[in-house]
Amino acid sequence: MTEFFLGVYGHTVLDYIITVPRLPPPNTSIELIDRQVFFGGTGANIARIASSLGVRTALSSFVGEDFPADYEEALRRANVEISELAKVEGYNTPVAWIFSDREHNQICVIDQGPYRDSGGFEVRENTVRHSEIVHICTGRPEYYIKVIDLALELGRKVSFDPAQEIHYVYDKDTFNALLRKADHFFANESEIRTALKYTGLQKKEEIAEIVDLLIVTLGKNGSLVFHEGERFEIPAIRPDRTEEATGMGDAYRAGFYAAWSRGMDFDQCGWAGSATASFAMESRGGQTNIPTWEEVLSRAEKVR
Repeated sequence: MTEFFLGVYGHTVLDYIITVPRLPPPNTSIELIDRQVFFGGTGANIARIASSLGVRTALSSFVGEDFPADYEEALRRANVEISELAKVEGYNTPVAWIFSDREHNQICVIDQGPYRDSGGFEVRENTVRHSEIVHICTGRPEYYIKVIDLALELGRKVSFDPAQEIHYVYDKDTFNALLRKADHFFANESEIRTALKYTGLQKKEEIAEIVDLLIVTLGKNGSLVFHEGERFEIPAIRPDRTEEATGMGDAYRAGFYAAWSRGMDFDQCGWAGSATASFAMESRGGQTNIPTWEEVLSRAEKVR
């Protein structure tokens, strides 16, 4: 029996969220409205929120020698297993500068820290060995192909979720190599377009024929869940207030897993994901407004 329901491989990052009136065109400048620093990273966001929602979760991630003690403590307090949160000598912790306008459009510039060289790192195996589902998000495909191969060898289920890095870290060959070994695939609207380009397919439904489970988030238009020929359309759930969009996709995934770990059907998992994402919209930063499981259920039930 595995110790964890979910093992997450992905970035742990310090997010510098910079709010501007609008995203400026090239070769121009603009004055900022606000800037703040938050705990972030796709891997850490999913792991901390999922664990806070009651999912037994482990995080495997690379950070620098300068990794903040208060960030580490926040993960521990959320009961995330972080024995494979590796502080790599000679590197700084990854940092993302996220520029967000009033319409919640974003661009991001990231210092990868150890991740830029992680393709050659030795695989941290314990998270795979002790987790029922291995969720692979941002990071180098050269590293993750080794993680997936170990997961398949051990009979673990694999979720593939390259996020925004699908556009610039992956290419046709590396993307297809991982997708065709995965059991589940997560993407947003722009990422699914790139996935279709890489695979040479025309429709989302065709990707759903490659994996057992496909989840596509569509922002204000909700999300789609495809499973064994079924298609579930999940509406977006309105937040009580609107602040900033960073981490909404990660929150959705955490909520989805929170329902999945409790044995709920996949349409219910989508509702839980949508409700959890709505809480992320109410504050700045991916980990600053984490709901309880009871709050997620209550919000989802109000609109169903």
